[in-house]
Amino acid sequence: MTTVESADRCAPTWRGGFGRLWSAAVLSSFGDALRTAALPLLAVTLTDDPLLIASVTACGYLPWIIFGLLGGAVADRVDQRRAMWTVDALRGLLVAAFAVAVASGHASIALLVALAFTLTTLQTLFDNAATALLPALVGREALGSANARLMTGQRLAGGLLGGPVVPLLLTAGAAAPFAVDAATYLLAAAL
Repeated sequence: MTTVESADRCAPTWRGGFGRLWSAAVLSSFGDALRTAALPLLAVTLTDDPLLIASVTACGYLPWIIFGLLGGAVADRVDQRRAMWTVDALRGLLVAAFAVAVASGHASIALLVALAFTLTTLQTLFDNAATALLPALVGREALGSANARLMTGQRLAGGLLGGPVVPLLLTAGAAAPFAVDAATYLLAAAL
C-alpha cells in the first residue's frame, strides 16, 4: 500500500491496485449508465404502453431497494476481487447475448424487464465489493481521498457521461449501446 503525501494530505497512488480498481469501477458505472438509458428507449420501440415502459425502468432500480444491503453483506464476506470479476464477466456475457437478441429482432418487454432486474441485482454486489475492497488497497491515511476519487469517478461516468452517449450509439443501430455496454463490463472484468 503506497501513498503520496501532499500538503498534509495523503493521496492514493494510481499505480497498482487502486488504479485498476478505480478504472474497473468507473468503466462498470459507465456501462450501467448505458444500460439504464438504453433499455427504456428500446422499450419505447417495442410498446406504447406506459406501464410496461415504466416497468423496465423500475426494474432497473428495484434491486437496490431489495438487495442493496444484502449485496453489502455478501461483499464483506467474499473475496471482493473475485466477486467483481465474476459479476462483470457475467454481466458482459448477458448483455452481449442481449445485443445479439436485439440485432436479430428477438427483444421483448419481458426480456428487458428480466435483464434490467438481473443486471442491477448484480450491480449491487459489484458496487459494494468495490467499496469494501478499497481499504485493502490504500493505507488508512489515504482512504478518504481514495474513496472520494472512486465515488467521483463512478458518479461522473455513470451520471454525467453514460446517458448522453446512448443517442449517439443508437445511430449505429438498436444493439450498439448494448454491445458497447458488454465491452465495458468485460474490460472492467479484465482489470
